[in-house]
Amino acid sequence: MHIILHVGVLALTVLALSRATSGVWLKNPPAAITVAALFSLLNWSLGWLLRLLLVVPTILTLGLLLLFTTYIVNTVLLWLVDKLLASFEIKSLRALLLSSSAITLVNWLFHFAPYLR
Repeated sequence: MHIILHVGVLALTVLALSRATSGVWLKNPPAAITVAALFSLLNWSLGWLLRLLLVVPTILTLGLLLLFTTYIVNTVLLWLVDKLLASFEIKSLRALLLSSSAITLVNWLFHFAPYLR
C-alpha cells in the first residue's frame, strides 16, 4: 500500500510540474503515472548503483556530499526517464533541476511525514 501511495504522490507531483513549469511536457495526464512508476522502478534498481558511485566523492568532501546525494540521484534518474519515455519531455536544464528539486522535496516530505507529528 505504501508503494502505491508513493507512486501516486509522485504522479501528482509530475502532473503539477507539467502544469506549473513550461519546461516539463506530458502527452496526457495518465502519462504522469507511467513517469512515476518508471522513476520509482529506476530508483529501486539503479539508485543504489548511483549512490555507490558517489561514495568516493563523499569521502573526499568529508561527508558534505551526503546532503546532496539524493538530489543528484533524482536528477540523473529523471533525466533517464525523459530519455526513455516519448510521452514525457524535459526541455531544459533549468526545468530538470527544478523538477528534481520538487521531486526530492516531495519524497522527503512523504518519507518523513510520519515523524513530523
